[in-house]
Amino acid sequence: MKLAIIGAGKVGGTLGRGLARAGHTIHYGARDPRDAKHAALRDHAQVGTPREAVETSDAVVLATPWPATEAAIAALGDLDGRVLVDATNPIGPGFVLTHGHTDSGGEQVARWARTARVVKAFNTTGVETMAAPRHGDARAAMFVAGDDAAACEVALGLARDLGFEAVRLGGLVRARVLEPTAMLWIQLAMVRGLGRDIAFGVLRRGGGQ
Repeated sequence: MKLAIIGAGKVGGTLGRGLARAGHTIHYGARDPRDAKHAALRDHAQVGTPREAVETSDAVVLATPWPATEAAIAALGDLDGRVLVDATNPIGPGFVLTHGHTDSGGEQVARWARTARVVKAFNTTGVETMAAPRHGDARAAMFVAGDDAAACEVALGLARDLGFEAVRLGGLVRARVLEPTAMLWIQLAMVRGLGRDIAFGVLRRGGGQ
């Protein structure tokens, strides 16, 4: 699949490398494609403007910091029904969620990207697990939420290609669950001192993953 990854930071770069290894064609969309800091990405991908990346893509992964997300979506232009996998978290000043209970960042992304089929995924773990989802004998879980079943299947497939156990939760409204789950990961990993190399999984009594 031809994938545009919007955001060339740690999350975007980690997802791009993993998906390139899985056989996908990656085109990063960056604010300044000529910036020398993007040189390391060119060993597995093209780097261009956000619109250039979208024009060559079948689907789009959004991996921007939350304060930059609205402007990043505006720069994409018409997404023309493409799947938009939202890997952002709506974290504002004071390290708190800016959306919750009656709304979510995922739903806000869908309002900004009205011509896309938005799916929430890749927001509940750190880049260490994105790079290597297997933890011992178990695989980390990657939860997916979206209103369009076919779009969810795209995101589930990408998660499986990276090595996750992919789990669909339901409609995009479930982003209201996933974004607080990301905050739980942050609390455990970075505040409570468990370290970044932790992940959530699904345990089944009497059977493995």
